[in-house]
Amino acid sequence: MRSRRSPLAALPLPLALLALAAAGCGSGGTTVGGGNDAMPAASTPAGVQAAAFDPRDAPLGCLAAKGIRAQKDARATDRLDVLPPASGAYVQFAATPAEAQGRQLRNQAPGAEVIGPHLLTVGRLGDRELRAIETCLQAQGSRY
Repeated sequence: MRSRRSPLAALPLPLALLALAAAGCGSGGTTVGGGNDAMPAASTPAGVQAAAFDPRDAPLGCLAAKGIRAQKDARATDRLDVLPPASGAYVQFAATPAEAQGRQLRNQAPGAEVIGPHLLTVGRLGDRELRAIETCLQAQGSRY
């Protein structure tokens, strides 16, 4: 006569294996969401919060290297003002080239030249300054 084992008698082995597998999960692995944590306080000066990506930084550096003075507009996070302010020239940043073209077509950037995801309002700049600005904006392409 054959002995019949109860199905419950075979259960402890799979449960033991499951428990071992579960115990190994997360020990020494990565943590979900760890990349969104704030930077340690020691890495930034007191009272200053770490800044997010700013698309104006790279063009600003390029313009400075070409002798064009510009500054970030304090009122608009998507705008770079060419100095002196009397020149009337500025660059607005869109997320994509299509968005920049859309703004131009909807007359939200009247007279602006679309260069990739950038909208360049020329103002009263000379040819040398315009070529330098256009070169910097073309070099940035559509990385944003």
